[in-house]
Amino acid sequence: MRTVLFIAGMWFGAAVLSGFQQTDSWLGTWSGETKDGVTYTIKVNDKYRGMNLCEVHAEGIQTFYTLECVATGTPTTLKVYYRSATDGAFYAKDRVKINDPFFVLQRTNGKVSWQWKQIFDGGVAMRKVR
Repeated sequence: MRTVLFIAGMWFGAAVLSGFQQTDSWLGTWSGETKDGVTYTIKVNDKYRGMNLCEVHAEGIQTFYTLECVATGTPTTLKVYYRSATDGAFYAKDRVKINDPFFVLQRTNGKVSWQWKQIFDGGVAMRKVR
């Protein structure tokens, strides 16, 4: 019985740790700027109830808002889901489907890019900020 409990505990511990490690490489702040001069910054925090909490800030010409979001993913892809606008003027909030990724951070060949999946088009080259 002890052996079974030990194996079950080890399996559970490994499952929990592997779940936390999926997005560890995304933790921190990432930033990039569009050709139009809008800077997008995302701060990815630790997990809460299986998803990473995050905050997105956009600032530039006729653009200023802060969004609350959650994210999930793998070491190469982080899917970010919109939850609410907390500051500024985010006029597209009523058109966002909260159960679909709002945008995706993708790691390819050592480079990170932000790719819109809803509302906006295009992408942004991102870099990790201290």
